[in-house]
Amino acid sequence: MASERALGLYERYSLARSQAGVAPVVAFTATLPADKIDAQALSAAVAQLLARYPLLSCTVADIATVKPRYVRAEAIKPDDIFVEDAEVGGTVTEALLEALQAGASIDVVKGPLWRVKLAGADVQGRRRVSLTAHHVLSDGSSTRNLFAELLALSRQTSESQSAPTAFPPSLEESVDVRPSSWTMVKVVYSELLAPKLPAFLRPATPTFFPNPPLAPPFEQQTALKHLSLPASLVDGLKSIGKSHNIATLHPVLYISALAALSSTLAGESSTAPHLVGDSPISLRSASAGHPTCTGNYVSSISTPHPALSPSSERFWPACAEYAKRLADPAARKAALEGMGMLAYVPDGLDPSRAGKTKFDAWLEDGLRKAEPWSASFEVSNLGVLPATGWEGDEGLEDVAWAQAGMCIGPALTINPVAVRGGNLAVTLTYRQNAIDEETVSAFWTAFERVLRRAAEGQLAQDATFAQASEE
Repeated sequence: MASERALGLYERYSLARSQAGVAPVVAFTATLPADKIDAQALSAAVAQLLARYPLLSCTVADIATVKPRYVRAEAIKPDDIFVEDAEVGGTVTEALLEALQAGASIDVVKGPLWRVKLAGADVQGRRRVSLTAHHVLSDGSSTRNLFAELLALSRQTSESQSAPTAFPPSLEESVDVRPSSWTMVKVVYSELLAPKLPAFLRPATPTFFPNPPLAPPFEQQTALKHLSLPASLVDGLKSIGKSHNIATLHPVLYISALAALSSTLAGESSTAPHLVGDSPISLRSASAGHPTCTGNYVSSISTPHPALSPSSERFWPACAEYAKRLADPAARKAALEGMGMLAYVPDGLDPSRAGKTKFDAWLEDGLRKAEPWSASFEVSNLGVLPATGWEGDEGLEDVAWAQAGMCIGPALTINPVAVRGGNLAVTLTYRQNAIDEETVSAFWTAFERVLRRAAEGQLAQDATFAQASEE
C-alpha cells in the first residue's frame, strides 16, 4: 500500500490557509448516556479507524515547497488522537468552539490531523463526544461520516478489523475539474489582469454584504451561534416543502437564510441589499475511488442576488427556483470549473518572500484584500448523520457541527445536520468584530423565525421574504 501522496490543489489550498494562520477546521459533537460509553470503547474505535483509512495516520511534509505531500506516520497511535477529560462537557456552542480552537493548534507536520475528546459526565448522566479534523485531511461530508463511524464502532463489543482502504486520490486526480477556455479567460482577466489596469480602465465590481469588513477577518476569532429544531418541526418542514415540489430541505434552508438576511439588511438601509450565496456540493463517489472518510471532494455553486427586494420576492417560488438551480448541469459544471482554476494560481518559490511559495503568497494577499469575502453566506449541505446505532432510545442527543469562520470565501457559514428521526441542528460561524454583531444576531433570530413559520405551515404560497421574516 502507498505510504505517501502529493497534496492535490484543493488540499494545498487548505494547507495554505493553515500556513497563513487561519486553519480551516471542521468539528462535530454529540452527547451519549454515561453508562453506555467509556474511554476504552472510543479508543478502540479510533484504533480501528486508523487501521482502515490511511490518511488518518498521515502528516504533511515539505509544507513550504511547491510539492507538499502526505506521509504515513506509523508512530501515530490512538493515544495521540483520543483524550478523556474529567471536566464536564459544556453546551453545544462551548463544545464546538473548544473543538475548533483545538483544531487551529494542530501542527500538520507533526500530526495527527484529527482529535477525539470524551468529556466527563454531567448532572443528567451524559457525556459529550467531540471530533475535530483539519480540512487538509477531510471535508465536511467526510468528517460527518468519520464521526458517525466513530460512534458506530464504539458500540461494537468485538475488535474485528475491517480491511484497510486504499490511499485515496486527490480531487484533481479523480474528478475532471478542468475549466473551459472561456471560464479560464474570464477568471484570469478578473483576478490577475484587471487589478493591474489603471483605475479608469479597471472594471467596477459590485460590493456585496458584508464587504468591506469592519476589521480584518484574519485577525479575529471565530464566533458561533446555534439553534435546534425538534423532529416534529423537521417533519413539518419536509412535508410542506414536498407539497411545493421541493424534494429536499436544502433549498428551503438556503432561501430561509436569504430571506432573513435580505430582510434584516433592508431594515437597516434604504439601499436594496446585494448578496451572494454559496451551496457546497459533495463530489464524493466510490466509483472514483473515494473513501467514505478522509479526502476533499467538493465544489460550490455560487449565486448572486443583486438588489433584492424582500417585500416583493416570494418565498416558496424562490425555493423551487433554487432547487432547479442546484440540479442544473450548467451550474454544476461551473462549480467544477471553479475548483479547476486553482491550477492557474501562480506557483514556484517567491523570491520576494523568503521561504514562501507564490501559491502561499497569493492566499495571504487574498486575506488582506479590502474586500476579502467571495460570498455573503454559505449553507452547507451535509444532510443527515449516517446511522450510528445510538439513535432513538439508545440516547444520541445534541448532535451538531461547525467549521471555523471564514476569512476569505463566505462571510457567514450556516452548518445544518439532522439525525434520523431526530432534531435538525444548525450552527452559524463567522469572524467576530469583522461583521456588525447586532446585524448578525438579528439575522440569526430572523432565520429561525422563517424556519419555524415554514415548518408550521404559516407561509402562504405568495408569502414574501419580508412577511416570512417579520417579527
